[in-house]
Amino acid sequence: MSTVYNPESEIMAEIERLELEVRDTRRRLENAKNDADRKVLNKQIDELKAQIEFLRKQLP
Repeated sequence: MSTVYNPESEIMAEIERLELEVRDTRRRLENAKNDADRKVLNKQIDELKAQIEFLRKQLP
């Protein structure tokens, strides 16, 4: 039994994983104790969003 390789499904799964990571990072941001932590978490969120956008552009 063979499965057909579908790169689109892999990209979609990676997007979903990154979206979950953004949500988790936002929760951590809400509980951040100082501005330095908030700055780092906001930067991580921005980078994750950029990765998501890049992957979405690869989908047809």
